[in-house]
Amino acid sequence: MLGLAAKVAVSGLAVALLCGRVDLAGVRASLAAASPADLGLALAAFLLIPVLGGLRWWAVLRGLGLRSRVGEVTTIFSVASVVSQFLPSVAGDGFRVWLTTRRGNLFGVALQSVFLERVVMLLALLTLALATAPLLAARTGQAGAVWMFAALLAGGVAGLSVLMAADCLPAGVLRLRPMQSLAGAAAQTRALVLSRWGLRVAVASIVANLNFVLAAVLLGRALDLAATPLDFLAIMPAVTLATTLPLSLGGWGVREGVLVLLLGHIGVPAGEALALSMLYGLGGVLCGLPGLLVWAFEARRIVPAAGALRLSEAGR
Repeated sequence: MLGLAAKVAVSGLAVALLCGRVDLAGVRASLAAASPADLGLALAAFLLIPVLGGLRWWAVLRGLGLRSRVGEVTTIFSVASVVSQFLPSVAGDGFRVWLTTRRGNLFGVALQSVFLERVVMLLALLTLALATAPLLAARTGQAGAVWMFAALLAGGVAGLSVLMAADCLPAGVLRLRPMQSLAGAAAQTRALVLSRWGLRVAVASIVANLNFVLAAVLLGRALDLAATPLDFLAIMPAVTLATTLPLSLGGWGVREGVLVLLLGHIGVPAGEALALSMLYGLGGVLCGLPGLLVWAFEARRIVPAAGALRLSEAGR
């Protein structure tokens, strides 16, 4: 609870500071002048987020030997994304693990599937950030971004490599209880990463990160911002990476601050940048609502059926 309160405080403080420094009249004017047609296209891109996430997680599950339906996995992913907007991201991940376990899968495998989906998605994000770092440096004048992203990517790849080779450690090390669990996950991780499913997860992760850029491009077009698609390709990987840090609630406040800062380097007024960030955050909430509705409908249908089954068994 203390960690949640701290994240709420960080988000609230960051938003309050931005609102105190940004012309809110400009924000309202920018939102009022937004193109409904382009906002609709942006919403379509946001609705792709849980679909791509579900496909990515489904590929991880298949790579780990778990058979599951794409629609069911996508629904769970959608609901978890909504949970992550209002609670720490670990709550959304825990929700996915819980529902996967309730469907008869082993807890360890369910936990590993969510962990590996997160890891590959982050590595794909760092790869995209590194590839676009020269564009970011050209717009901000900060050449250090290239080295920072390179170091983070190297660290991530090294960490994944250690996990894949954990069962090859000396026997004395493997006798330690924490290492036994790690070694048990090594073979499955290695099998996933080196299989065709691993390649599919990697491709899906790159596409998902590019979809974040597309959503921002469409929002920028709806607001008629003075930013090109290349500008958004340069800044959005850095923005997405900043929001993955466990500093705020659902990235709120951090995303707004980074977007206002980076878009300011290319001449976008702070009010317009804040309007885009607010719409981006709203899109992140809306994209999970269809899955939430499907899940709620299925829960209402399953509960009465389970009750009828118990009654029939009691009458025997």
